[in-house]
Formats: sequence, C-alpha cells, structure tokens
Amino acid sequence: MSTIAFEGRTMSDQARHAEVAGAGFAGLTVSIALARKGWSVRLHEQNDELRDFGAGILLWRNAMLALEVIGVAATIRERGVLPDSYDTSLNGELVSEEIPGFPYWAITRPELHALLTDAAREVGVEIVAGSKAVAAEPAGVLVLEDGSRLEADLVVATDGAGSAVRNSLPALVQERKKYQDGVCRVLIPRPDEFKGKEWDRVIDFWTLEPDAMRILFIATGPDTIYMGMMASTANERASRIPIDVEVWSERFPHLAGAIELAGVATGGRHDAYQTNKVTPWSDNRVVLVGDAAHAMCPALGQGASVGIVNAVELAHTLDQYDDITEALAVWEERERPMSDAAQARSAFMAETRTMAKGNGFSAGVMETANFELSAAGPDVLALYPVPEGARP
Repeated sequence: MSTIAFEGRTMSDQARHAEVAGAGFAGLTVSIALARKGWSVRLHEQNDELRDFGAGILLWRNAMLALEVIGVAATIRERGVLPDSYDTSLNGELVSEEIPGFPYWAITRPELHALLTDAAREVGVEIVAGSKAVAAEPAGVLVLEDGSRLEADLVVATDGAGSAVRNSLPALVQERKKYQDGVCRVLIPRPDEFKGKEWDRVIDFWTLEPDAMRILFIATGPDTIYMGMMASTANERASRIPIDVEVWSERFPHLAGAIELAGVATGGRHDAYQTNKVTPWSDNRVVLVGDAAHAMCPALGQGASVGIVNAVELAHTLDQYDDITEALAVWEERERPMSDAAQARSAFMAETRTMAKGNGFSAGVMETANFELSAAGPDVLALYPVPEGARP
C-alpha cells in the first residue's frame, strides 16, 4: 500500500491541496470553486469515462447563484430554457399555473456535466478517471481501490447517496429512509407538437387512480424534452426501464406520442425515492458534499441544486479561515438548516404526493430556491431578481 504525500508544504508557502472523490455535479462544482480560491485539486471518478448518467435537470435560483460565482451560469442561461411557468395538470385538466417568471433554468444533465468538466479543466483541476475511492481517514487521507493512500489538507466526499467514503467513517451517523415511489428519467427528441415557445414550460401531469402516476414534462432545449415518470415501486410495469409504453400511454393518452419516444430512449434510469440524513457532515479533515451528505427525494427538485450551493459555499468559507476544521464547522452551521429543510419538505411531498393538488410552490417551500449564498455579491444577486410574492 503506497502513500502519496505532499511533503514540506505549509499554508504560508504552498497552496492547500484537496482530494475529491466523485465527479458528479457536486464534485465538479467543489473542485472548480476550490481551484478558483487557489487550491490544488485532484478529482477522482470511478468510471472510465466522465459523463452524467441522467436526463434533464431544473436549476433553481440558488443553484444559478452558485454557478454564477464559479463562472458557468452564463452559458447555462444561453443554452438552457427559462420556463415561462410551472403548470400542474390532474387527470388531463389544468389545476394551477404557478411561479410564472421565477428564475430557474432547464438543461440536459449531460450538457451541464460537460460544462462543469470543461470549467474544471480550465482552472487546473486534475481529473483522474477509473479511480475509485473506497475510504478515507479523518486526518486527511483518501484511500483508493488499488490501495493508494493520498494525503491532503482536505478530503471531499462527493461520491453520491451510497458514498463509500462516508460509510468508512463511523463518526458520521446516518438516518436512512425509503419511500413508496420511484422515478424513471428519460430524455427524448422534442416532438413537433411540443415545439414552439408556448411549450417552453414545466408541466406536472398527474393521475391518482387507480394508483398515483406522474410525468414531469420539461423542455430542456430546442431539440429535447426531459420526462420524469414517477410511480409507486409496487407498480412493476411503470417502474421498468425501458419505459413500458402501454401502461404509461393508457394513463396519459394525451402524451402517447412522447411516451412512444420514451419507450425507445437510451440512457434512461430508474431511482427509488430515499433520504439519508448524516450528522455531522465532516470528520476532522474529511467532509461530505451533495448526496453523500443529504440525499433527498426529487419531489422538490432541489437535490442537485442544494449540493451545488453547498459546494460553492464550502470553498468560500474555507477561504476565510486558516483552520480547516473551524471552517468546516462554520460552513455546516450555515448550510445545514437550509439543507435539512429542503430534505424534510421533499420527503413530505413524496409521502403525501401533495404536488398533484397544485399550488405546491408556496413562499415557504420556495425558501430553499431563494437561499442567498455568502459567496454571491450584490452584482450576482441582481442578475436573478425574485418575483413579487415568491419570498417567504
């Protein structure tokens, strides 16, 4: 077993160094944010290829503020879709039209991942593919599957809800819960009937009888539609990948054309709803960011956004303190209330399926989306004004 150390380094004469496990959205974001603050960063991805295994994503105002800080948001605003509204439809009838004009963007997950990867490389992040992290030591050591032990000023675990790094640290206590529903995520070519500016919106289609099924329909660009297809995990046919066209078309006949495209889409995935609350988020010089720290149900659409926010705020807070462990404590104290609230609200929405009733985005619920980063100055905040009535 080999140890790779950065010997002779002091904070006064050499940049701090971070080893980051997991090159998803949170891992890429924290790597960029740290590198922009002068850290040397090595980012490990267990897969041989850097790409996102997903379909589409909504980036709420909080995430856009964070991405603005690291210089990525402008491209997202240029390439993504700013939905005109978030509409809810129950049994084929419009229930409500909500938060028109609120600043959130829709984009494909592969495109967002590519933008973040390019930005990471531009700021000097060393990205190592085919490098699987299996554990960490609290003193600041990342352990790889091949037995290598990599010393660092800080180890950042962004290796997802099933984080091996987190699971190797007994000081981090976990509370896990699974829920009744799951979601199939697919990206389809944008059908002709859904082209045009009038379809640049989010439509949340629901049917509750004989059991709950949902299609979250999001235009992610001029040529693509993201469909998040939710059903009880007990409904085996509705939980299949590839999509079972017959069962979904029977429940949503007005979307039959799009569902047929979903049935032949490649790269789709199914995820069961779950939460994992971890306390605390750090152990000495090892810290969790993203789903490794606060996996949440996708009902609120804030899982990725909260991870992105916390990643940028982590780098910002570390920049203000000489003592890393002190910085981690201050960072968690600020970020945890927002993150815990988002996790609890998403769990409530998943358990009650309250989004089917419409009017789900109350001012209180929008508190997460309106979270304002310490890292975002007045000039950044001014780019994303909050519509009247959208604040708690």
